Amino acid sequence: MSDEVEVTVAVADGIRIVRAVGEFDTDEADALAHALALPAGDSPAGTVVDLAGVEFADSSFLHTLFTAQQHHEQAAVPLVLAGLSPFLRRMLELTDLTRAFTIAPTLPAATDLIHPRIRLPRQR
Repeated sequence: MSDEVEVTVAVADGIRIVRAVGEFDTDEADALAHALALPAGDSPAGTVVDLAGVEFADSSFLHTLFTAQQHHEQAAVPLVLAGLSPFLRRMLELTDLTRAFTIAPTLPAATDLIHPRIRLPRQR
């Protein structure tokens, strides 16, 4: 499966955005774990994990997400999951992990949870 997987990390407005695409099993969990590790030194404002492109995931994938959530919590850095497919949402529900995560429907909604955009008042 490893040739079908892509994990990328970008930073926007101080928020790390980890995008996972493809089918994840035990062999791919290390790539995701590496991307979700908090950088040494400067802490980001938060991490958003964009899961909209995940087509399949097994228990190692969930374990990797949960471990990253624990590390972020210990560092007082928010971690938000975004764009869960019905498949991933069901996996989190079946394993009772939905309550362990902050979940947003889209990437913009997830970044707003970490760093709300400044809304200027309307001029009349």
